[in-house]
Amino acid sequence: MKKLLLFALALSIGTWSYGQANVHQGYKQSTKAPEAQTRVDFASMDQAGPINNHKSTKGAISFITIGHSANVYTMLVEQQSCLTTNDDIGVLSFTHRGGASAGSTASGDILNSHSIDGGDTWETYKYVNNTTVYANRYPSGVIYNPTGNTIADSAYIVYCGPSHNNGDWNQNYFGSGHFDSTGISNQYIPSYGALIRMGMTATTDGKVHVVGPSYIATPQTFDTLYLMNGSYNTGTHSFDWTTFKIDSVDFVVNTDGSDAAYVWHWNNAWSDDGTIGYMWTVGRMNGTDYRSYQPVVWKTTNSGTSWAMMTPFDFTALTEITSRLQNMQGLTTSRPQFSSSLDGVVDANGDLHLISYIQAAFSNNNDSLGYSYSVAGVAPNVFSNPIFDVYTTSTGWDARYIASTYTVDVAAAESGFGIGDDAIGWDLRLQAGRTKDGTKIFIGWADSDTSSAPTNTNGLQMNAFPNLYVAAWDIVTTKGIAPTNFTMGSAQDGDCYFHYLSDIITVNNGTYTIPMTEIDKGNDPANPITHNFVKGIEFVEADFVINPGFTTTIDNIASVSQNRPNPFNGNTSIDVNLTQASDVVIEVMNITGQKVMVLNNGRLNAGTHTFQINGSQLSSGVYFYTVHAGNSSVTKKMIVQ
Repeated sequence: MKKLLLFALALSIGTWSYGQANVHQGYKQSTKAPEAQTRVDFASMDQAGPINNHKSTKGAISFITIGHSANVYTMLVEQQSCLTTNDDIGVLSFTHRGGASAGSTASGDILNSHSIDGGDTWETYKYVNNTTVYANRYPSGVIYNPTGNTIADSAYIVYCGPSHNNGDWNQNYFGSGHFDSTGISNQYIPSYGALIRMGMTATTDGKVHVVGPSYIATPQTFDTLYLMNGSYNTGTHSFDWTTFKIDSVDFVVNTDGSDAAYVWHWNNAWSDDGTIGYMWTVGRMNGTDYRSYQPVVWKTTNSGTSWAMMTPFDFTALTEITSRLQNMQGLTTSRPQFSSSLDGVVDANGDLHLISYIQAAFSNNNDSLGYSYSVAGVAPNVFSNPIFDVYTTSTGWDARYIASTYTVDVAAAESGFGIGDDAIGWDLRLQAGRTKDGTKIFIGWADSDTSSAPTNTNGLQMNAFPNLYVAAWDIVTTKGIAPTNFTMGSAQDGDCYFHYLSDIITVNNGTYTIPMTEIDKGNDPANPITHNFVKGIEFVEADFVINPGFTTTIDNIASVSQNRPNPFNGNTSIDVNLTQASDVVIEVMNITGQKVMVLNNGRLNAGTHTFQINGSQLSSGVYFYTVHAGNSSVTKKMIVQ
């Protein structure tokens, strides 16, 4: 049921950030970057907007209560690792704060709920107590399973997060315990201004890793990145924590003295065996300034003993990205502007995949380098809001288009959920997971049906009634699965807020179960919330296909002809019959799913139109051509001789 209530997180379209806050307690530190603003290109915007009409096709979806928390603030940071799973012991694990309406636990208690029956039932135990000195917040939790163990209660939940003393964020808590709540071991480590909570990862070498930055808010400048490494101690059956620090990064400095970087947003990802790891943020570097916010990445190949910053890369060179972005104001070129909606995994080959929501830089003017376009309700691949898999290769970087989103983030000022500085909201909460062997990558996010999404003050439709989408990619076969809306038509249609996707995806006899959670929110940010497990988000091996995403929707398209002649070795023609005026784009993909040609034909009236595809520069083989018109698309196969 769609509820007529909007709320917003302290995260914007462009380069806003999360406030380090428990607003219910009255503590909030603004971290909004001075340049973090968005320009709107009304000329390229279809005011009517497409209807986001993907349907749930994988069977019944159910929502099962996991537990409760005192308020919504426990879920604010999507880079927390709250949800995870382990196939060896058959455990689903969800770490969260306490403080349910029943009053059985305090708001600052740290709880873990786990299921051993696939999410049908959950048990909840308390692992950290709230005290008058330590008010615990923003928990993350991962599973450490000793080698060879198959018993759930013999594995460990390892958790951490920041804590405040009713004035300062002066400590971070770290702990572990068995899933039956025995063997609990906790400690507090001074924070030095860093809130440790992002990208918590367990690896099979007995290590756990998590990061948190320390920075100065005004002007916003980077101070130190803390990578906390926990090592399992076989004598104490707990974890010993050490710190690796990065405290010098040569970011471009803005005229107000702030760093041109997301100094508050760092993350990390690791290979399953813990040998290869990456840490990253987004920004502009002195000496190699590409004049928009792009990834800045460090890599280790020796289990974190030493790290080196990877050579900065100009992502403007990847036409897979730039072909889907607006040109900069007054120019005929586009430039990618990476947002803070960015997650990452390491695949079976040790390559980093940054799952990235990328917007278009607004201008090449020195005064506008922090601005980006934001659009909503436009045709796929024509100035949309694209999601990419941006990944390392042996020679640099490459990118793969995943999906488009059709609505924009809900801003706090327009939410109506909370007042003033206490107002909160959300973005698409882009998250990534992988199979344990790293051969398949899964991407989850939230988007709203544009047939019912309200507009913001710029006339853009907002992600006010989110549904859960999942797409997938196989790095070995290069087959993929198109974005699938799993919650449309369910009991929580348009009501899936503050979701989490597991960092590990369950595999069982060719079925891939993608664990996700969402919440039942109250009528106020300070009200108790219910955490729900979303059961039934699954794919099977047969869902992985060449050229995913080319499903047929016919709202705007009456018909698309087979190309003629076919096969061909020069020009070939196709006829497209439109039911209504639409922006028309024709894409040509090769058999591996690589885009080799894009024909932007502009806005055309209803009726039949003939287009030519020139194959003289194409190698012999099988290709697919997809006609996009509005939110509709039709794909057919053709052969180049």
